[in-house]
Amino acid sequence: MTAIGSSRDKTALLAQVIAQVEAKLAELKAGYGAARDAVLSTPHVMKSKREVFGQESAYLANALALNIQEREHELRTLRAVRLPERPQRTALGCLVGLGAPDGEVEALYFILPVCGGMEIPAEGGGLAVRVVTPATPIARALLGKSLDDDVTLPGTRPRGATVRVLR
Repeated sequence: MTAIGSSRDKTALLAQVIAQVEAKLAELKAGYGAARDAVLSTPHVMKSKREVFGQESAYLANALALNIQEREHELRTLRAVRLPERPQRTALGCLVGLGAPDGEVEALYFILPVCGGMEIPAEGGGLAVRVVTPATPIARALLGKSLDDDVTLPGTRPRGATVRVLR
């Protein structure tokens, strides 16, 4: 198995994903509070058909409330994830590194049930880790693969890679 450094510990990566979701949730809650306050401070009777600030604020508050619910669901789901310790095959909770059969790791993917598309920045110039969900084409290509298995990655021009890291 190829080493990718101690900074790529799955538990630490999961904690970083949770921290990013918590930060986004805090932003959404602040925005929701401002939008809700705007709705409450706006007169409920419009003086003209062009006076729509209160209505727009209500729409915004409703959309933010739905987004807050989604982020809270993501947090509950992430906190319940059980990371496999020594997986033989790629599964939910695995960190997978891909690269050329005889080369270095070129891309790292963390398979989680939510937060697809999120990126965990690398420390010290290493590779960033991209979160993928089982519903994505790349995760579907990776699931069930073992170390040194060849994988055809989806894209505009499908390309091949080999599983170089499986944690």
